[in-house]
Amino acid sequence: MQANGDRSAKKPPLWTFIFIRVGIITAVTGICTQMFMSAFPQYLQQRGFSPSQMGFIASGYTICAMVMRIFAGNLIDTKGRRLICMIGLAFFGMPIVGFYLSSTVALIVLFRLIQGFGSSMATIAQGTMVPDVLHKERMVEGLGYYGMFSNVATAIGPAVGLSFLLKGNTDGFFLFGIALMVVAMAVCVTINYEKKQGFQRGGSNPQSVELTPEEQAFEEQAEAEAAEDIRRSPIWRFFDKCAIPAAILSLMVTLSTTSITNYISPYGIGIGLTAIGRFFTVQAAFMIVIRIFSGRLANRFGMFPVIVGGMLADVVALFLISTMTNNFMMYAAAAIRGMGGGLYFPMLNVLAVSNAARSRRGKATSTYYAAYDLGAGVGAAIWGLVADYLGGYRTVYFGAALLYVVTIPVTFLLIGRKKKKV
Repeated sequence: MQANGDRSAKKPPLWTFIFIRVGIITAVTGICTQMFMSAFPQYLQQRGFSPSQMGFIASGYTICAMVMRIFAGNLIDTKGRRLICMIGLAFFGMPIVGFYLSSTVALIVLFRLIQGFGSSMATIAQGTMVPDVLHKERMVEGLGYYGMFSNVATAIGPAVGLSFLLKGNTDGFFLFGIALMVVAMAVCVTINYEKKQGFQRGGSNPQSVELTPEEQAFEEQAEAEAAEDIRRSPIWRFFDKCAIPAAILSLMVTLSTTSITNYISPYGIGIGLTAIGRFFTVQAAFMIVIRIFSGRLANRFGMFPVIVGGMLADVVALFLISTMTNNFMMYAAAAIRGMGGGLYFPMLNVLAVSNAARSRRGKATSTYYAAYDLGAGVGAAIWGLVADYLGGYRTVYFGAALLYVVTIPVTFLLIGRKKKKV
């Protein structure tokens, strides 16, 4: 009894050495990924590629990443987190040399497709390692802090990549990318908690924190329910049913926010905003700040109010974007958007993995990210059609805000009645 009392009185540690190392890998690979997402089209343009060829290459990358999501979760759960992460990092890093040496469209397309597979494997593996090394009662707070590593990459990567290419330094661009991936792989080699905890291929339970009797009972029940799901339908070998609510919400919010990711730059330039290039920097900065407090807010008020609060902030940001006429309004919208995403993204990540058995967290993470990719792909196409045929970019952002309004009652139906507290 005394031991249990001591355990409940003292919070388990959050900043474990493994947690820090996974965060470093995420930040380093994120910077490289963002470099290529933002600056690679500029490189292709310098090499004489047409807009249609650039679009084809970008689409191929996204499609390969989406397809890999289906299989990556199962591979991570059966073959090991570190192994799949290393393979993913290699698949993303090695083609960088090929880009520099290749001059044909076919080879560059092939290398970019390989990067899509690699990015998907590495991202899901990293996203699965973090819950492994967090106690359940620190999950919300820990994933909130973990997301800051990605936000830092989003703020730094595009600026670094474009600074190389706009100065004509393609050698520096690719050498820096290669160096980043070497660092990521070197750090990944040092993460061996699966070996220490006796991970065995075939689905054993990677466990890096001590479980209470209640947590152990939860794991056994979750495993039994997952086995029953697989017996009923083989699709659950690749996805996890526990992550479906988070996946649905991820799909819906991404359908809205992809309007910002894809079209804020041409929209801002079209209405004469001189500082539109700083939108994502301001957004990332505020997202980093709010993530520091998101876990504490969820612990105090509950997951559902924090998610809805973030969504309402995004509604305000999107309405503001649809009416903005100057840089001040743009900065305000970017700040509000950053605070909104910083609130609900960590919560959705927790929702995706917290009810899944540890041995199926790879599948849960894969399910969550697959929905995100689907929302990004479909949303980009939908909002492009709206911009072309239904009133331009202002209509796009007004429509995206309305979609968020619909998402809020769906959030209540999926989690509001079931998960008032984290």
